[in-house]
Amino acid sequence: MRSIAATTDGWRGLPGPAWAEPHLLAALDHCATQQALGNSVLIGYDGRAGARELAHLAADLLTTRGITCHLATSPAPTPALGHLVHTRTDLSAAVIVTASHNPPGYIGIKLRNHTGHGIQWPQPSEQRWVDPGQLPHHDHPAIDALAPYAGSVGAGLCAAADRFDGDVLLDAAHGAVGALAPHLPALTVVRARPLPFFAGHTPDPVPRTHAKTTARALLSRARHPHRTLLALTDGDGDRLVLFTHRSGYIGSPEQAAALLHSGLPVERLITTLVAPRMAVRAAEYARPGLRVTETPVGFKHIVAAWHTDPAPALGLEPNGALVHARNANDYFERDSLAALAFLLRAFPTLAELDDAVTEVRTRYPHAQLVHTTPVPLPDVLTALPQFLPGWNSELSQELAIYDDGAHGRIAVRASGTEPGTRLYIEAPLPVAEQITTALGAVTPSA
Repeated sequence: MRSIAATTDGWRGLPGPAWAEPHLLAALDHCATQQALGNSVLIGYDGRAGARELAHLAADLLTTRGITCHLATSPAPTPALGHLVHTRTDLSAAVIVTASHNPPGYIGIKLRNHTGHGIQWPQPSEQRWVDPGQLPHHDHPAIDALAPYAGSVGAGLCAAADRFDGDVLLDAAHGAVGALAPHLPALTVVRARPLPFFAGHTPDPVPRTHAKTTARALLSRARHPHRTLLALTDGDGDRLVLFTHRSGYIGSPEQAAALLHSGLPVERLITTLVAPRMAVRAAEYARPGLRVTETPVGFKHIVAAWHTDPAPALGLEPNGALVHARNANDYFERDSLAALAFLLRAFPTLAELDDAVTEVRTRYPHAQLVHTTPVPLPDVLTALPQFLPGWNSELSQELAIYDDGAHGRIAVRASGTEPGTRLYIEAPLPVAEQITTALGAVTPSA
């Protein structure tokens, strides 16, 4: 299993001689033998190359283990599949074949439990594998995951878009959200056709430089660019970035800070230790005493923290995840369309949204830059002090924090998904440029 990269939400990797269906199926088989899935499982998939075929293999495998598998009738976003498990008491888990925001050639699997939330994968041995060619073929009950999601989240989004005073343009990035385009008449959906290799582009709206290039090209073709809100999502529909002519790129931390400044009725902000300080300080500014909970990296930790006290809360992951829960019955999980809907309800005019973002940027002047370097963590920690004279440092086993006592903050940790070290930089631009130039960057694999 060394060739399969574990992420905070499942497994993903490149098909090929060193990584193929046998290893993913072995991981899934181990989950079944550890009774992590229950006895009635939804098997879903997105539009990625090989996803439908791997979903069928997964269903055939679990059926041989005595588990009833309900196979989705079409590609669907991950949130739609999680939402269905959350609302259907007869489903005990979901297996979702997707590599989410990873490059076009990747494939992977995510799991959801009976509440629709992420499952901690039991780890199989590295030698374990399943021969897909030996699996007996089975017929599986079909299930429509798109219609229920369109009838709840999609309908709410369309209602909010109808009330919004500008045009709402949704970029599906040729991913699974595009399958919902016929159900979203109030929005203009671009790059809606799901493509197996995403037209050669990585379906991730979060990297700022690439997102800006894409957004400017899409806005230039809009009917009214100056009055258009562009929402960009990823391959499986759980990440969200906004873009407007006036504000430009608006990531999830600025979305959260703007909502808190607007008086969003929540009792708690739940975020990760690497989230930008603007969100934490916005929570402190918005309402003295509003609780802030910071968790390790990974949305599953945010969900776990919310389950300990499911009061009205805002959940924030800085890589594009924003969740608003009003009560314990809400589905507290990443969902780009649900997030877009409540942002439109909070800011019913484009001017209100842009004004809120302007206020956030005035109060918290350093936008966070996420930078991954091939330099090992100990060497990064040795090099950083020369660029940060006078900054305070706090080192722990998992995370190093550097703080200038004002708006500057840099969080550093070993990357969990790539070789090297990840830095979350909030600093004056010259300082950020010095650091990133000196350390270099990881070359993305494709």
